[in-house]
Amino acid sequence: MIFKRKDAKAHGTKNLIEGIYKIDDRCLIVDDVITSGISILETLEGLKQAGIKISDALVILDREQGGIENIARHNVKVHSILKTSDVLEILHKKNKINDATLQDTQHFLNKNKRVPASFNEIKEYSFEERGELTKNPIAKKCFQIMALKQTNLCFSADVDSFDKLLKLADEIGPHICILKTHIDILKDFNMDKIQSLVDLSIKHNFLIFEDRKFADIGNTVKSQYDGGIYKISKWSNFINAHSIAGSGCIQGLREVASQCIEPRGCILIAQLSSKNNLIDQNYTDRTVQMAEENSDFIFGFICQKKLTNNPTFIHITPGVQFKHISEESLGQQYTTPEMAVFENKCDVIVVGRGILNSDDPANMASRYKIIAYDSYLKRLSRNFIEK
Repeated sequence: MIFKRKDAKAHGTKNLIEGIYKIDDRCLIVDDVITSGISILETLEGLKQAGIKISDALVILDREQGGIENIARHNVKVHSILKTSDVLEILHKKNKINDATLQDTQHFLNKNKRVPASFNEIKEYSFEERGELTKNPIAKKCFQIMALKQTNLCFSADVDSFDKLLKLADEIGPHICILKTHIDILKDFNMDKIQSLVDLSIKHNFLIFEDRKFADIGNTVKSQYDGGIYKISKWSNFINAHSIAGSGCIQGLREVASQCIEPRGCILIAQLSSKNNLIDQNYTDRTVQMAEENSDFIFGFICQKKLTNNPTFIHITPGVQFKHISEESLGQQYTTPEMAVFENKCDVIVVGRGILNSDDPANMASRYKIIAYDSYLKRLSRNFIEK
């Protein structure tokens, strides 16, 4: 048995869902009375966001005011033990109510057969709460870092010198939750220096994300992830992959990750910021489905907007600059921190040249950090998740 709190408590387990469960468990919602169905809908949303599957609900009394129909629109069937009309009939036969009371009550019910269930305003979870909800260790760590450091900034360190990479990581590290690398850009890659980068990630408490974009059969990506000169699995907290290669690609990456001493994770590329890319809505939807089926390893998306109401997934948006630019000469399309986090409801912004090209990268990173996190707080203050 599990139950959903209205809000996570500040002490104890701090969980919104109390009890023993795992992702993809099936659950029956039980309630005493249904009128509009709003309480069941709120419970349904919370359970679904925790990865629990719901197809049925049981109530003792159906007041016959549209609740069952409202719930049915969300693909959940409500079973009732009694209906108000049944209770009225029993009470009347037992002379517990007179004819006038029976008629008045029936008249009221007939006039109020459709009580709307307004379900637009539902709690949006904070990074702290989402960290408690997720079972994925990398997602949990990322949420914890964002909440502790009050930053949802990822710095894309696209430089060709290892010394420059380490210098930037040390200067900008205090302002970021994630450092994104393209390790094959480095002209002087040296495995001995990788430990220095890992040490900086510990010093400044950020995650390392190697933007490798894996997209091949399982055996090939296993070798690319674990072998070669870069040995990515040995130092990168998480990687990304294209879903176009199918489940075998994810399985191959997961097998390597499972052999690592430290937890490893992966995000899927569900949308791109480049002009005329070939990703369509069906591809994005299938990518989200693939992530849900592999949520022990996959914990988020590269995307341009929020893709799922499941709060355990992290939405990461590249192509962010202060000034909105429709596109550059090579097809990169940019958005602003406010648009990415507040309007499009993504969690983490990725900034590269907006920081790299600055005369003072650390100060510029601090500015991006403040604007992006303020946009998150502004979004959180609205305290709703759309259906």
